[in-house]
Amino acid sequence: MNSMRIVFASVIVACALSVTGHSAESNNAEIRAELTQMADDFLNYREMQGFDHEMNLAEAYRWQDEIVEIMEPALGGVIGYKTGGHDSGPGFPVFPPEGIRGVMLEGMFRPSGTAVRLSEFRRGFLEADFAFRVGDASINDAQTDLEILAGLDAIIPFAEIPDPYYDPDTRSITGTIVANMGSRMSFVGEPVLLEPTEEWLRKINTFTFAVYDENNLEIATGEMPGWYEPMKVVRWLRDQLRESVQSFLLNPEKKLSLLPKVLSL
Repeated sequence: MNSMRIVFASVIVACALSVTGHSAESNNAEIRAELTQMADDFLNYREMQGFDHEMNLAEAYRWQDEIVEIMEPALGGVIGYKTGGHDSGPGFPVFPPEGIRGVMLEGMFRPSGTAVRLSEFRRGFLEADFAFRVGDASINDAQTDLEILAGLDAIIPFAEIPDPYYDPDTRSITGTIVANMGSRMSFVGEPVLLEPTEEWLRKINTFTFAVYDENNLEIATGEMPGWYEPMKVVRWLRDQLRESVQSFLLNPEKKLSLLPKVLSL
């Protein structure tokens, strides 16, 4: 009798594991279908619907990687990464409190001065930012701010028009991550070469900035102090990527884009 009970119990456990595995597989297929629809809606300027799935941030970034793969045939390969939510302001309710990161694809980039039409986005707005270019693989093991700086070879004037075209009633933190922060297009200026010195750290932490329109008229000015220390954000982005992808190594020529509210060289 005892043997029969053990066999019967084993069958029940096996069936339960089988049902659980099938359920997870079915849920993954459902999410992939939803991502395919989200990517198609975004690329064709239709409003994306909310991503209504309970998951932790690590899993949300895993699905971000998948939607990026879905969009790569239309927007090109990965050329860099971006981050936001690190400034001293109140933050965005759809950003994780510790910051958020996204992926930049080659087809999102435009040369500085490129004209854009209103038809090229739906809910876009201009952010004047800056970017760093990775110089060598030492950045993967860098600890101090000077070591981080030594792994970067240039700072680049950078602006972005994100296009968070979601159903406004269904936006969420996981949905913002999975939708790759609504990244649509970016504009890059000429790189300024860096040197790993205390003087360059001071410049990066204290520079002033201005935004100009197409007629070279000044729109706004500001200064870096009070926003954040860029090397600390570079370190956060590197570590976040490493946590998300255990085999991750930052490669030279990848760009790390920092997204404060209004920053540009």
